[in-house]
Amino acid sequence: MTATVSAKKLVPLLEGFELQYDPKYEKFYPTLLKQLLPVTQLLQQLDCSPTVHSYFDEVCQRFIDANNYSVKGRNMLIARMGKLKKVVSDNDPKRRMAELSPQDIARVKRALPNALVKQKRSKSQGESIQTYYQLFNRVMAEAFNDHFISTQLKLSNPRTKKADNTKPFSTDEICSLLQGWPYQTHTDEQAQALKFDAQSSRFWLLPLGFFTGARLNELCQLRAHDIRPDGHGIHVISINDDGYNKSLKNEQSRREIPICNALVDMGFLEFVQERRDQAGSTAQLFAELSFSSEHLYSRVASRFFCGNATGKGYIGAHCERATEGSLNFKSCRRSFAQRLQASGVTDSLISHLLGHRSSAHEVTQRHYLDTPLSASLKAAMEQGLQYGVPLSHLKWANYKPLMAAQRGRKKRGRQPKAA
Repeated sequence: MTATVSAKKLVPLLEGFELQYDPKYEKFYPTLLKQLLPVTQLLQQLDCSPTVHSYFDEVCQRFIDANNYSVKGRNMLIARMGKLKKVVSDNDPKRRMAELSPQDIARVKRALPNALVKQKRSKSQGESIQTYYQLFNRVMAEAFNDHFISTQLKLSNPRTKKADNTKPFSTDEICSLLQGWPYQTHTDEQAQALKFDAQSSRFWLLPLGFFTGARLNELCQLRAHDIRPDGHGIHVISINDDGYNKSLKNEQSRREIPICNALVDMGFLEFVQERRDQAGSTAQLFAELSFSSEHLYSRVASRFFCGNATGKGYIGAHCERATEGSLNFKSCRRSFAQRLQASGVTDSLISHLLGHRSSAHEVTQRHYLDTPLSASLKAAMEQGLQYGVPLSHLKWANYKPLMAAQRGRKKRGRQPKAA
């Protein structure tokens, strides 16, 4: 920085930069230094600032180290960070964090939707911009605290729907879902001609979703030993990460859900015993569901129930509203919570059953000191989970003949490539 004066006086500001001024302005020198402080800070930031790409990678690792992410959650964070850093850097891998300014906000807002173009035929695979806005703001807060940007940058007011607009099923929709082909009686000829393969998960996952409120992957990864009587003789489903490739969304998700009478009447305990007899106590309950590091155990089941596009799959075939994008397997969980709440079940009990709050266990124990927690939970479920639909035809014993009749038939769908 240079000022032309008659008598020159030089004062070093920082390495490579000097201030030149007239001695008659000596008395203004302290004030001048205060005004120049942001400039010197900016120069220092530029000198030691990391690139946008390297800093986003660093912050991503910070988030992973500080949070107990599941495998799927960690992979999603890494993928989102990868998309976001390309947008923020304007596809320039050498751009530095200190070069970011408020003018970049408008550019990021324009570029972000194009970077999140929905994939293939699906109307629901495009990720919510709100999620990326929040992630951007978290990274910029870290950068501001690390003094790599001089002004805190923030994205706000995205014109998008809420990240999760899943709705519960209506009574008619539940009735239609539970009247579909897995719950009908078929002749051998009809079984052979049936478009879908009769798999145990296709019979059990919907009833389990309605009567446990568990997440899809929590159900898909169950092992035979996860279904057991507790210390009070009440059969429960243990949601845990004890076992090969099992995981939890978070620590609050670890819980035990009592098995209500409706599932017992359908033959769920008999099904579990069959799996235990066939393959031992550590057997995967739904052996046909394979594991992947990205989608865990729920990929095949999700494709069956929700299809590869909005309004498709088994749910889309039975619920007209599915084309709006608001119905999916998570709607079972919404229905579960809504029915319990409508019947007067306390929020603390519902939270514990859903695995939402870490304090729910202690809260419910204080409310029900005279009875075991599992007994209180089961009583609440028996009281609240009255869906008003016929269930007498839902029998595991009726579904097994369909599986037997299809045994040995040619597999449907795309076959794996030869090695």
